Amino acid sequence: MKKEDNQKEENQLQELLKRYMEISSKIQHYREMAGLAHWDMATYAPKEGRNIRSEALGTLSTEAFKMSVSPEMQHLLGEFSREKYYNELPEKYQKSIEKDVKHLEKFQKIPEEEYRDYVILTSRAQNIWEKAKADDDFEIFRPYLEKIVDFNRRMSERLGYEGHAYNALLDRFEEGMTVEKLDAIFGELKEGVLNILNKIQNASKKPNKRLESVKLPVEKQKILSEKILKKIGYDFECGRLDESIHPFTIGLNPKDVRVTTRYQEDFFKTALFGTIHEGGHGMYEQNIPMELFKTSAGSAASTGMHESQSRFWENVVGRSEFFWKGLLPEFQELFQEEVKNVSLEEMVEYINIVEPSMIRVEADELTYSLHIILRYELEKDLIGGKISVEELPERWNEKMEDILGIKPRDNREGVLQDMHWAGGMIGYFPTYALGNLYALQLTKTLQEDVPEFNSHIEHQNFAPIKEWMVKKVHHRGSLRTAEELIEEITGEGLTVKPYLSYLDEKYQKIYQY
Repeated sequence: MKKEDNQKEENQLQELLKRYMEISSKIQHYREMAGLAHWDMATYAPKEGRNIRSEALGTLSTEAFKMSVSPEMQHLLGEFSREKYYNELPEKYQKSIEKDVKHLEKFQKIPEEEYRDYVILTSRAQNIWEKAKADDDFEIFRPYLEKIVDFNRRMSERLGYEGHAYNALLDRFEEGMTVEKLDAIFGELKEGVLNILNKIQNASKKPNKRLESVKLPVEKQKILSEKILKKIGYDFECGRLDESIHPFTIGLNPKDVRVTTRYQEDFFKTALFGTIHEGGHGMYEQNIPMELFKTSAGSAASTGMHESQSRFWENVVGRSEFFWKGLLPEFQELFQEEVKNVSLEEMVEYINIVEPSMIRVEADELTYSLHIILRYELEKDLIGGKISVEELPERWNEKMEDILGIKPRDNREGVLQDMHWAGGMIGYFPTYALGNLYALQLTKTLQEDVPEFNSHIEHQNFAPIKEWMVKKVHHRGSLRTAEELIEEITGEGLTVKPYLSYLDEKYQKIYQY
């Protein structure tokens, strides 16, 4: 009788799993089509068609949302949570169910119509943001941003939080992260970065800036971008490279990952490092295991861990002397007239010039984190009700002057420069700086495991480096939180020290302070 009961329970479990995966697959299909619509709007869709597309995007996203919090999903998750079933599940289902339960408990509190309206709002807001940025007109964007901030304030209350209201939004992107933790982390990071910046500004050595006046033909930059992506391991059989106003990566599924970049003839660093950055994101998306893909464990460990991959390839690899030892001859062959007499030292100094600047995506590696801390402080005050959207431009300019010692000439250089708030991504910005920290912790362990690390980079042999990242990070999906994963890989929790040591060592060599 016991054997028959066990078989009956096993059959019931398999039926439950089958239905769970059917629903999960449908959710994924809706999200994939919504992602495709978003990609199209940002790349090739005609401007006049974007508002109508926003409504279609709202419908697709809402259908996925409805299914994720439906009574049937609630029933299935309740069944799986029973000990007799849960203990029999493979780890990928256990983790997926844990994530779905957390999502259900939080997001079932948000009314369906309100969710749909918000998706449409953020989609349209991105179109308005583009115009506002182009025309330097914050006022046409302000009503949209006010609605977005209001929704996020209400969402914080509905999702629930301990401590600061901003914690509820942070948790969407970096599970377990809080204002209390970030204040400590960013306090140490800010102090360390400003200390190094002070050393650089007082150093007698000044890098050669001759390359600032160089213009590189966009068509040749496109050839270079594709070449570099192929070199580092981005798979064009499962991906593509396009152009957009703001570079981004979207993983529709591991076999269809799309990255974008932006070209400037008179500032080639934008496309060069933007492409490598997005390539890092793209490789993460391409290497999520297919057996995890249609479950909730089939995503990155966190947004911060995702950023660790982009920041690793962009900065640790792409801005290193070893990278340019290998790439410079090819670079000079492609741009013969423009850079044929450039030395390795000159190139390395140019791509690592430290100078406080207005635009985050064009910031040097050292001061980049200060741009993130500025945005974190503003978001925290916005959600906490300390400042209003109307005050944002003025507060932005004040903080730029206070932290970086420079003041924007207009809102294009200031509050309008990023698309994130238009897209409703409040709580995302801190993950860029966390990505820097994770990246250097991973690098430290990678160099121990792969002693020929620098030699591989110099000889443009990126396969061993990519394979290490795939095995240690990508293939884990979100079976672990970022906090758990970084400790599992490196043996220690999140820390600022390896990143600050890396920066100090690097810039000491360049600026000789």
